[in-house]
Amino acid sequence: MKIIDFEKKGNVVRFWLGADDLQEWWGDDWDDAPYDCNAGSVYEQYVSGHRDIAFPFDDLVIEPCEGAYNCSYTKEDMIKRHVPCIIVVPNELVDSWFGQDFAHWVGVDGIQRYYFGDRMEVQDGSDA
Repeated sequence: MKIIDFEKKGNVVRFWLGADDLQEWWGDDWDDAPYDCNAGSVYEQYVSGHRDIAFPFDDLVIEPCEGAYNCSYTKEDMIKRHVPCIIVVPNELVDSWFGQDFAHWVGVDGIQRYYFGDRMEVQDGSDA
């Protein structure tokens, strides 16, 4: 399965997953920026499962809109893999710079980047 959408609550992220052979998927206003104010969730017809990941408490879990006023990204940008949907900054790097600004952290070595289209197992551990 592959990542086709996400929802973040604190350090927990729900990744919505679609079939590996899914070529196109969409949601309401996915071509409108800023995505966090305009875009709806992926349309249910594309969803095959989900995976919830709780990242360590002291890590930073950041989405593209964080640290920006009226972010310029759309969910379409995420489909095209122009920008990751989630980045995770390990605690040992967090101490090197104060702030949760996506634009700062996205290019730093040693972080985790999650993109639409990345493969991921479903919640129960099976790979669909």
